[in-house]
Amino acid sequence: MDSTSVTPESAAEGGGAPLKRRGFFARIFAALVIAAGVVKAILFIAVDYMRGLAVNPFEGFGLTQFAVAGVSMALSIAAYATKAPLPLVIGFTIIILIHEIGHAVVIRAKGLRTGMMVFIPFIGGAVTLKDQPRSAYDDAQIGLAGPIAGTFASLIVLQFYKWTNTPLYLAIAAAGFAVNLINLLPIGMLDGGRISAAVTKWMWLLGGGALIYKVAKQPNPLMLVILLLVAFQVYASIVREKDDKSFYDVTLAQRTAIAVTYFFLVVFLGHQTWMTLDRLGALSR
Repeated sequence: MDSTSVTPESAAEGGGAPLKRRGFFARIFAALVIAAGVVKAILFIAVDYMRGLAVNPFEGFGLTQFAVAGVSMALSIAAYATKAPLPLVIGFTIIILIHEIGHAVVIRAKGLRTGMMVFIPFIGGAVTLKDQPRSAYDDAQIGLAGPIAGTFASLIVLQFYKWTNTPLYLAIAAAGFAVNLINLLPIGMLDGGRISAAVTKWMWLLGGGALIYKVAKQPNPLMLVILLLVAFQVYASIVREKDDKSFYDVTLAQRTAIAVTYFFLVVFLGHQTWMTLDRLGALSR
């Protein structure tokens, strides 16, 4: 049986329209139009999300709340200043403040009310909630917001070092990266503990094991208090899961998004902490 090939000419003779390949510039134009559409869609989603974060993190704060935040911040600066130069301490405390504001922004964006913002010497800071998150996914987003904000603040300070070659900025950036990394440990009362509940509570075993090891190697009253608080936090979460299963009803897509963001932050902060501390060490030699 003979095979018949179809050419643009034979198609035209058969009454069909001639088949013409689009020119190079036409294909480029079509690709640019598609790319512009994709970028527009991404920007729309990003702007819409950022609009949701356009809130006042201090909404509802009165004189008492501002007084507690201000006095506790001053006490923290004074305590840190006994161990490090004052300019370094002030820069480090500002990064902690931005970290806590990051939490407060997402808390307010989710329609929840913030309570107190407190700075705790040699531990960090905390933002309390008057309203509890509606789900472990919301709680994880609130937990991630602090380290993300603190990481951006530390990157800005690191950029100042690159512009000026001033070691002070490098030291502040290194401290900022380190404190945000530590906050991501999957330990009950830290941000990592809140985040891990939306991924898997088995992460608590890693954080708890590391904390127990630290207490065994370097026992001190503060670490023992932290260990007890962590144990209570984990116990309360387990009890809550039995009583309020809907709180831990996290979809696979949500679980994956939180896990990817969490582990990316851990790797990125670990790398930045190592790089900045190594550069500081080189400068001191």
